[in-house]
Amino acid sequence: MADLVFAFDPVLDRPLPAPEAAPPAVAETISAAVTSAFEAAVGAAADGRAAALVILGRVLDPLRASPAQAAVLRGHVVRLADAGCRTIVVVDTTPACHDLARMLGEPRGLSFVTPLAGCEFDVRGIAVEIVSAHGPLAAVVPPAGAGGLRRRIVVGCDAGGGADPFMPPADAAPAWAQPGSFWVWGSRRPRALPPGVHRLASLQARDATEAGPGACATLALLDRSESGPAGPLSDWRGSWREVPTHGVAWRTLSIESPAGGDEELATAIWSALESRPESAAGPLEVVRVSVACGTSVARRVRVAEIAAETLARLRQLHDPKPTRRLWVREVVADPHESLVPLGHARSGGRPGTTTSFSSALADIVAELEQSPAPALAPLEAREAGWLALELVESG
Repeated sequence: MADLVFAFDPVLDRPLPAPEAAPPAVAETISAAVTSAFEAAVGAAADGRAAALVILGRVLDPLRASPAQAAVLRGHVVRLADAGCRTIVVVDTTPACHDLARMLGEPRGLSFVTPLAGCEFDVRGIAVEIVSAHGPLAAVVPPAGAGGLRRRIVVGCDAGGGADPFMPPADAAPAWAQPGSFWVWGSRRPRALPPGVHRLASLQARDATEAGPGACATLALLDRSESGPAGPLSDWRGSWREVPTHGVAWRTLSIESPAGGDEELATAIWSALESRPESAAGPLEVVRVSVACGTSVARRVRVAEIAAETLARLRQLHDPKPTRRLWVREVVADPHESLVPLGHARSGGRPGTTTSFSSALADIVAELEQSPAPALAPLEAREAGWLALELVESG
């Protein structure tokens, strides 16, 4: 049972693009993943008899959303209202409230939270207030004497689902430390958040770099034990639970580079895939194969040359039976392998040689990785370093 369900970044007007080479069943699953993830969150609210579904982040863009997409969202809002559950959308501005309400035809059960205005309602005698972390209300301490009968939920998210840093109000720390307050932050990026702030992943990840594959989260305010009537839950903060909603999971499969061409590489990849447990009920796995080549730049170039043929062989081997839900989307030489073994300290490179260039480049990447404020993130520096070496090798 859940009293509140939180959903971040449904982006209903931005379905995942399906790969052109994917078979129909795979393409359909990927294309429907965004809508299916939102439907799973709605189902969690309806099945848990929640009092509210709170939506953060991007929902529908008035400039690109179709009438059909708006109709889908409206239908879910009405369905939840029929079940006694309101839908609360957290937006950045007041005009955004009017745009979405007009697009949906102002269905009953739809409420909004802006930086300047929260939303208050009652859950079986408990006063619940939802406020935005992006406005002055976030730093307000709940009134003294409110006791366990008032709950303030402060919600915020990265702008546009992107990598903006977490920026709570300067005086907000006392507010989230209060017994009646609870902070939720929606983010697609796996960054650290301040203590006491609960991370909310997106409903459906769009790539493998995100904080999680996709989930909504539930919070219980009431103790619905069978021994008596429901009352305030003493450990309500500890009731935060994630509920998987994703229909597509992004995976990286790492293997050692075998000797030989595309046939040997395809066989090694398929053997690694076959060793994974089969599941007909789980999400579709979209797999990126990362081939470790050690310090061999020539082998990295060779892997790039045979990647297309390797994928073609893998798709011939692919078993379409429903117990193996996966699709290999690309094969690449591991871009994040360490360049340290190529450095001057280990390679013994001599000036004026290609080896010297490799060693110098490896030393630069190592310095970037160790710098307290690098111009590039460590993984980006490695990827750029390998790309430069591969260009020299293939030239």
